[in-house]
Amino acid sequence: MFRASFSRLAPHISDLVCRWKADRRGIAAVEFALIVPIMGVMFVGAVEMSQVITVDRRVTQVSSATADLVARAEKQISQAEISDIVKVGSYILKPYNATPVQIVLRNVTSSPTDATVAKQSWSCTYQGTGETLTCACSNTTFSLPANLVTTNDSVVVSEVTYNYTPLIFNYFMKKAFSGSGATSGVYPLTETIYLKPRSQTAMLLQADNTPCPSPTFP
Repeated sequence: MFRASFSRLAPHISDLVCRWKADRRGIAAVEFALIVPIMGVMFVGAVEMSQVITVDRRVTQVSSATADLVARAEKQISQAEISDIVKVGSYILKPYNATPVQIVLRNVTSSPTDATVAKQSWSCTYQGTGETLTCACSNTTFSLPANLVTTNDSVVVSEVTYNYTPLIFNYFMKKAFSGSGATSGVYPLTETIYLKPRSQTAMLLQADNTPCPSPTFP
């Protein structure tokens, strides 16, 4: 009896399977449901990467512009002028948030007898958080790239760091910046520009309006 019933149902089952195989209705919806998550991730990733690339380019522009403006100064440069220069740097970052930026400007001079020995005569540090500027004279050793200066030469150094916070893809950014000193959620974008003074070294004017002393070498 079971065999008779199965033999009567077999043609119907076979017919249903064939019709199911031939049915293409809804296939577009299934494919769309499978593709949408992938397309969404790719779209958000493209937005994230385009933003971080744009901010990184702005960091380079800030470093180049601030170094160039300091290099244009002749003989002396005041802290008020430095303040205006770093403000220009923060304006370059707009429309992105300028709070995470740090700008360090230095004047470095090489030894009269050994180009591989250099000292920093002054430095100014601008913190986007609180918009504070701190300047000081110094006579400390500073390392420069090889063959950048000759003996008794000077160079303006602009170091810019921007602590970038990703919009969404913190996990992927963490992988990309692993080993760069990044902490979870914050990733430093950095740029350092070296420029020779246009005419002569500009010494920073102190609060009493006297210039910082030149570095001394043994």
